[in-house]
Amino acid sequence: MTAQRRVLAVLCGLLAGTAWANPHRLDDSLSHTVPPNVQMQWLPLKSGQPFAGGMEARLRVNIRIDTRDWIGRSGRIYMVLPRDEASSIEAVWTTQGRLQAGRLLSGERALVHAGPITTPTLEDQLQVRLRSNADWQSNSRRLNFHFELDAD
Repeated sequence: MTAQRRVLAVLCGLLAGTAWANPHRLDDSLSHTVPPNVQMQWLPLKSGQPFAGGMEARLRVNIRIDTRDWIGRSGRIYMVLPRDEASSIEAVWTTQGRLQAGRLLSGERALVHAGPITTPTLEDQLQVRLRSNADWQSNSRRLNFHFELDAD
């Protein structure tokens, strides 16, 4: 294969990948945290550990994602945490089994469901641990998690 054909093949592959990656934002406006406001607590200083000397909070999130427009379709649903300008945030969660447990950092998305969508809502309860670096500077801050669907 010539160099031109290899470059063309790579470009076609990239274009095809972006055509498939068409995320649809899902309505999760009925999701809520318990408690509604969470106070971050200082972590002890332990060298060599990520987020050592940073802040941590634990909370429960009752997830309710509107999937009625996607019943009968298959795809992958991701939880998204947009990049935070002030501090890097890590979220680690467990679930009651309807969604997948996982971990993500601000600026990333993590798979929480893959397969057919068979119900008008996806509901689960997440136990979430949030951690930030020691540069967390605000007493009040909103983290804008949301969910995206990549339909098959």
